Amino acid sequence: MLSVQTDTRLSIFEGLQVEELWTASRQLGFPTALWRLPHKNEIQLLISIQEGIRKCQPELEKLSPGFVMSNFHWETDEEVLFLEGDIILTFSEASQIKDIKNKVGEEHPEIIRLVNLASQIAKEDHSQANNDAIAIPELPDLDARARFERTVELAVSAIRRNQFKKVVLSRTKDLPYCEKFQPAKAFCKLAKVYPHAFVSLVNLPDRNEMWLGASPEALVRQDSAGTFRTMSLAGTQNARNEVGELIPKFDMRWGEKEIEEQALVSRYIVECFKKIRLREYTETGPKTVLAGNLYHLRTDFEVDTSSLNFPELASVMLKLLHPTSAVCGVPKLPSLKFLTDIEGYDRSFYSGFLGPAQVGGDTNLFVNLRTVRFKEGKATFFAGAGITEDSIPEREWEETEMKCDTLLKVIAQEF
Repeated sequence: MLSVQTDTRLSIFEGLQVEELWTASRQLGFPTALWRLPHKNEIQLLISIQEGIRKCQPELEKLSPGFVMSNFHWETDEEVLFLEGDIILTFSEASQIKDIKNKVGEEHPEIIRLVNLASQIAKEDHSQANNDAIAIPELPDLDARARFERTVELAVSAIRRNQFKKVVLSRTKDLPYCEKFQPAKAFCKLAKVYPHAFVSLVNLPDRNEMWLGASPEALVRQDSAGTFRTMSLAGTQNARNEVGELIPKFDMRWGEKEIEEQALVSRYIVECFKKIRLREYTETGPKTVLAGNLYHLRTDFEVDTSSLNFPELASVMLKLLHPTSAVCGVPKLPSLKFLTDIEGYDRSFYSGFLGPAQVGGDTNLFVNLRTVRFKEGKATFFAGAGITEDSIPEREWEETEMKCDTLLKVIAQEF
C-alpha cells in the first residue's frame, strides 16, 4: 500500500527529466536551485512556487527546507536570500525521480503549469541547442592582465609594509553567450566532470540572472546527526602536465608560499573556535586534493554538536568564518578594505556562500567559487588568487586563468 501511494504521489512528474523541469521553472519565472553535493550521485531540484525569494537571518537550525544564497559583502546582522523549498525533487544517477517533497500539492495550478510546460519541452528537439553557446576570444585581454598584475604588485607592497599578511584579489572575465545556451545541460555536465565539487545552478528571476558553479570549498556543513564540518582550502597548482595527463598526488611538490597560505586559513578557523571557547574538535590534514583541473591543500575540521549540546554551531560559525581568509585575507579587516578599494568591481555573490539548508535535516553551505553569472547575454567568470609577500604577479594571473578555465572548458564545448 505504501509503494502504491508513493507512486501515485509522484505520478504527475513521472518520466520528466531534471533539465526539462529546470527549463520550465525558469520560463515560468520561479526561483530555482539545482545542486549535487560532493561525492554524491543524487541531484536535487528546488523550486519556489509561492513566496519567491525572501530574505531572512541565517539561523540555519530554525529554517524550513530551502536554499540559502549570500553575497560576499555580508555583515553578520544582515539577511540573506532564501529560496523556500515548495518543491524538492531528488533524482538518481540515472535521472529517475527518487523522492519528492511537495508543500503545495499536485493540484496546485502552478504545479500543473510547470508539469505541462516541462512535458512540452521534452518533446522539442534540442540536439543543436548548445553548439557555440559561449564565444571564446582568440586573443587574450592584455589590458585586463596588466590591471590585475598591477593590483598584485600593490598588494605585495602593502604586505611588505605590514598592512596585512595576505589578501585575496579577484577578477572577472566576460564572454558573450547565445540564447541557445542550456544552463541545466551545462550543470549536468559539470556534475559528471567534477565529482569532488559542490555543483550548483541557481535562477534568480528578480535579478534576471543565473549562477552556475563547481565549488571545492565547504564553509559550514551540519548533518541531521549533529556532525559539524568545515575546511581550510588554499594553495593552487595545475593538476595536469603539459600533455594533459593527470599528475599523481604523490608527485605534487608544494612551495613555501602555498604552504604558508594554507596554514593561515587553518589558523583562522582555529581562532574562530577559540572565540567561542570550543576545544572539542578534530583537525585532519593538510592533504593534497583534486578539484577539477587543479590541486589544492586542504585541512578538515569536525565537531560533534550533539555531545556538546550545541545545535546552533553552524549558524554561529557561519558568522565568524565569513569571509574566510581563503577569499578575503589575514587579518580580515585591513585585507577586506584593501581588496574592496582596489579590485574595482562588485563581487556580488562570488565568494559569498550558498547551498541547501535543512534539506533532509542536513545543511550544506559552500563558498561560491569557480562560478559564472549569466545575465543579459553576458557570461561573467570570477576567479581569485591568494597574495602573499612571495607572490609573483604573472603567476597569480595564470592561477586566475586556470580557475576560470575550470568552468569554461566544460560549458563552452558542444554537448
